Amino acid sequence: MTVRLDDLKEQYGDKIHVEWKSFMLRPTEQGAKSRAEFLEYSRLWSRMPDADPRLVVTSPRASDDPHPTHILPALVAFKLVESHGEAIADDFHHRVFNAYFNENRTISDIDVLAAIASECGLDADDFKTDFAEQRSELERQVIADHNEAIELGVSGVPARVLDNQIAISGAQDTAVFVQAIDDLLARR
Repeated sequence: MTVRLDDLKEQYGDKIHVEWKSFMLRPTEQGAKSRAEFLEYSRLWSRMPDADPRLVVTSPRASDDPHPTHILPALVAFKLVESHGEAIADDFHHRVFNAYFNENRTISDIDVLAAIASECGLDADDFKTDFAEQRSELERQVIADHNEAIELGVSGVPARVLDNQIAISGAQDTAVFVQAIDDLLARR
């Protein structure tokens, strides 16, 4: 979860570096859930604040907007936003997370992603142009990230891999990460 990573970045400062990698649960529109299936799936989100009460979710999805069909556009958008620096990328990541889980926006829609980029201070039209021009290359990067994650044993989200050695899956308590990071830092 994003907020726990923020806690770790605050606690460890420049001793750690968070590098986001892509993992696609639904890479394409093929096999997309029906609206009824997606609404049922979104009921599972209600458990997220149990893991961290700072997480704000709307469960089940409470929007008449189309539900996202797949994750690839959002991951491509994130790769694009990363080129604008870590602060904007972090802001974008938080806002996409909130757009999906709380605001129930359609994060597979380029117009929605451009609006979120605009909320982060980027020009929406420039974002759409850059997205269109760079999409193929950024999709290749997303696929490479996904394949690397599979090689590291990732099979779902959330998942974190520390120092390409320790995989931590699921909504784990911050203490689990602290222990693993402390162990890694002690070995250096």
